[in-house]
Formats: sequence, C-alpha cells, structure tokens
Amino acid sequence: DAPAHALDGVTVLELATVIAAPLGASLLADLGARVIKIESLEGDPYRYMGQGFGQYVGSTKTTAGKESICLDLKTVEGKEIVHRLVRDADVLIHNYRPGVPERLGIGYDELSALRPELVYVSALGYGPDGPSASRPAAHPIPGAAMGGALHQAGSGMPPTDCDDLDEIREASRWLYVSNEANPDPNTSVAIASSALLGLYARRRTGRGQRIDLSMLGANAYANSDDFLSYEGKPERLQADPELYGPSPVRRLYEAAEGWVYLEISSEREWQALAAALSRLGGPDLAADARFATPEDREREAQALAAALGEAFASSGADEWERELIAAGAPCVRADVPQGEFLRDDEHMRANGFAPEVEHAGFGRYQRWGPTVTLSRTPGRYGPGVLAGQHTDAILAELGYTAEGIAELRRARVAASEEPKPLPE
Repeated sequence: DAPAHALDGVTVLELATVIAAPLGASLLADLGARVIKIESLEGDPYRYMGQGFGQYVGSTKTTAGKESICLDLKTVEGKEIVHRLVRDADVLIHNYRPGVPERLGIGYDELSALRPELVYVSALGYGPDGPSASRPAAHPIPGAAMGGALHQAGSGMPPTDCDDLDEIREASRWLYVSNEANPDPNTSVAIASSALLGLYARRRTGRGQRIDLSMLGANAYANSDDFLSYEGKPERLQADPELYGPSPVRRLYEAAEGWVYLEISSEREWQALAAALSRLGGPDLAADARFATPEDREREAQALAAALGEAFASSGADEWERELIAAGAPCVRADVPQGEFLRDDEHMRANGFAPEVEHAGFGRYQRWGPTVTLSRTPGRYGPGVLAGQHTDAILAELGYTAEGIAELRRARVAASEEPKPLPE
C-alpha cells in the first residue's frame, strides 16, 4: 500500500537558522516527512528579524510543517538529547560553518557512529574546503557572486560615474534592492533535493553518507543560463535601466488603469499580438516594415516600445489580459499585490496554492501550497510553529518524565517560546 504522504516515516532533524536550510527542510515536511527543528534556547534568530507583524511572517514559512524543540547544545544534557533523536533519524540538515558541528558534538563522524544510516546534509556558504570555507554567508553574497544581483539591477547599473554623494547613495540603494532573496530559496531546493538523493542512495546501499553543498554552487545552477562561457554563446538579455523588461515584447507597460506584462517569445505569438491590436483599434504592426522580423524589432526597439506603450494606454489592464490571452498573445495584469493574488485568484484557489492552516500564536492564515503534487501520495501542509512549541512532547517521547522535563527547563537545557501579543 502507498503511504499517506511521499515521505511518511522519514524523520528529519534540522539544526539551521534563517532561510536557506530551514526552508529546504520545510519542503521535505510538505512531502510528509516529520521534521524536528532543534533551536537555541532563544529560538532561530530569523524569528526576530523585521518589524511589527513582519517579524512573524518570515518564520511561518521557514518553520512550516515542523515540530520545534529548544535546547542548549553546549550542555551535556542538551547534546545527549540530540544524540537520542539522531538514533531514530533519517536525515540531519545543518548550516553551521566548518568545525562548529564537531565542537557541539554533532559532527558527521560522531553521529554516523550512532546512526550509520544517517543522511547528513551540510549546507554551507562556500563549501567545506578552501580559504573561504569558514566565512559567514548570507543570500547577498551568492546573489552578487553568481551575477543574479547585477542582472536584476538592469542595464543602467553599475553607473559609469557618480558625481556626488547623493548619486552614490542612489546607486547603492538600487544595487541593494536588486540583490533580492532568491539565492536563499534557490539553495533550499538544492538542500531538499540533496536529502532526497541521499535517501535514494541509502535505499540502494543500506548506508547513509555526508552531503556537502554550497550556496555558491546552488546559485550557479540557478543561473546556469549565464554561468558557463562558450564560443558563440548569445548575450544574456538584461532589463532596461528602468527595469520594465529586456525587450519591447518582454516588458511591463502602463495601461489606462493598472499595468500589464507582455511576453512574446515566438513568431506565432507576435502575429497574434499584431492581429489583436489591429482588431482592437491599435497600430497595424503587421503592416509596419520596421517590425517585420525579430531582427528588425530588436533594431527598432525604441520605436516598437513607444507604439506598444501608446496602444496599451488606451484600455485597462484587465481588458488587455482578457483580449490578448484569448488571441494567443501572452499578457497578464502585473500590479496585483502578491498576497491578494494568492488569496483571491480563482486559479490559485482551484489548485490549492494557498491552503489555510492554524498557527498557535495568531490563528488561521493562508500559506503557500504544493510545490509539487503527487496523485497517490499528496502533500501535507502544516503551519509555522513557535520556538520550542513541541519541546515537552518530544522530550516525553524520548522517555523523560514530567519532573525530568521541568528540571531540564529549570537548568536552562530546554525551553520554549510563549505566544506573544500581536502588534497593533
């Protein structure tokens, strides 16, 4: 019989902070794995980043579907609790820098002696070896090193010159916001995939192993279209200085009401666009010799963008989406806030992309839904959890009595977060 979920019966221990590794473990929880997040007594620091209600939002994603226990790993008792959990675990994921796991008593050699079948995933910034191995890393570093940040910044960056401090500040701000958070979830997918590969290898060999991956490598893969250099390689398209898009037929346009994004990627779609615009009272692009071929359209990019901009300004975004999608020319409204889209859009609801869950601190909310859907073993989409929300239950499962658990709390070996009042 098929299990209820794809990873039913798989136990994952996560000793990680912030986004990349914790989100990778949440992807495994979505597939049905039991994920136990082992946090410091104060909890994952990501829980306290942001302001107001924002400090709650991030950690609901990175703790989704998990159980949480807060332990002091620098104590003998805390280390022993982890070792007891390891004896029944299938996967361990951490993002400590090299040498730290060994000092805490959770290095691969020590844990694999306790549990030879353990798949041990070490998610580092730069990899386990070399002069940069011990450096701290966060998403802006692979984002910059792998070219993603500069690509997001558009063709106007970096500036050729900055004449005063205000211009330097503006260029710095522009580059800062361009280095968005994609490197973290890129790495999360690599972490989840690596754990699954380790489990598959264990199924074939009967043994676990250590798996090392880096944020640099994960984001090199995510930017693979531009990571390799070879003779005849086409130039990577980059957005214009205003970040509307990389070409007149792949960019944002302001409509009479709202904004649309146009994505024409074939000659058939171009012809559909030209016919629809002509039928709707817009320019007759098919009859304009300046735009006859893709090469012509690239050469006359400024004129084409102006013609399309004038056309889109004649009607609202919803009307353009409806008419052009029906005509076979991809175009969508592009100014709906992301949260509203996930919550309200009919397509999102039909596919279950925003299921409702119950958080112990602030009640019901909608989280992201399936990354992948399996017909026989559906996913399981749990809520984010408080730090140490399951401390007592996990300790009891390990055989600790109520008195023993109370003593661990008094000795500051174990702890849990109390629900806090939500900010106004």
